[in-house]
Amino acid sequence: MNQPTREEFDQLVQRVVRIEHRTEEIKITRVEVASADVLNQLKTLEEGQQGISQKQDKISTDVDELKLDAKAYTSDAAIFKNKVERVESDVNTLKTDMEQVKTDVGTIKTIQNGHSKYFEEHGRRLGQIETTMASKEDIKAVKDDIAALKKAQDRQEQLLQAILDRLPPKQ
Repeated sequence: MNQPTREEFDQLVQRVVRIEHRTEEIKITRVEVASADVLNQLKTLEEGQQGISQKQDKISTDVDELKLDAKAYTSDAAIFKNKVERVESDVNTLKTDMEQVKTDVGTIKTIQNGHSKYFEEHGRRLGQIETTMASKEDIKAVKDDIAALKKAQDRQEQLLQAILDRLPPKQ
């Protein structure tokens, strides 16, 4: 480190002396204060400080209550978030199920269209059957005709047997 020269050193000493001279203590010999006014102002300040202290205590209590409420709300928010996530999952499941239901309904409509054509054809065929189907009276008449034919056949059989019986035996 460079050592100051004597001249620089003297200049520094003079500056320090000037600075000390400027900052010397000022001695006060007498202070006059109106004590009643000062006491009243101090009392007013003290009352103000007590009011501020009470307000600060109330605010501190309110802040503590708010912190407790905030913790409760945070817990409730987490519960609600969980429930909302579950509801969203259920909604997504329902959407997927609804898409499947729509597909199934489309398939059923296609099948029903095919069935309706089948039923129309079936109905048309049943109508034809009904128009060509014999009634009970028709069946009774046919049975009566069959019975009459059997009687006639039996009669013819008897006649043929009688004719065969009259023929000479075969040689």
